Amino acid sequence: MTQPDPTPLHEQPDTQGFGRVSVGLQGRVMHYIAQGPFDAALMAAANRGTHIAAARIPADGRYVSLMDFRRPLLIDEGGMREFNETVASFVTRRTLPLATILLIAPGDEDTPMVRHMVSVYRQSRPTRVCTDAAAAWAEVDRTLGEAGLPAHAVPTGLPHG
Repeated sequence: MTQPDPTPLHEQPDTQGFGRVSVGLQGRVMHYIAQGPFDAALMAAANRGTHIAAARIPADGRYVSLMDFRRPLLIDEGGMREFNETVASFVTRRTLPLATILLIAPGDEDTPMVRHMVSVYRQSRPTRVCTDAAAAWAEVDRTLGEAGLPAHAVPTGLPHG
């Protein structure tokens, strides 16, 4: 009898009471995977990771952000402040994606965290909310195509799909 593959760490339930975040740049796609709760420390870590990934953005500055947010979608005041400061720093430096695509679980579109993030992102870039990985990736490819850029291979382990 074979054992099933272990659940990847980023898909395991959060039993420690703190969130996780990973960010990387794959070609022209800055891909985030973040699981809450989203407090100031987690959002500061996401900020540091984003700045490291941003150093690898193609020279012409054209890329798409794909952000996979996983439950729990709880954000405290410190986390929200850190998020706002992170977005503001990218706006100030003019390091903005062609679009930001949020991938969330069905039914999470109206959570306070998602509504706030969408309102902040939309001030500086097109923002789309998807509840399915295939739809999110279609938005990535559509955005790249509108910019005259080639489609991008789907990253391995894209969640929710």
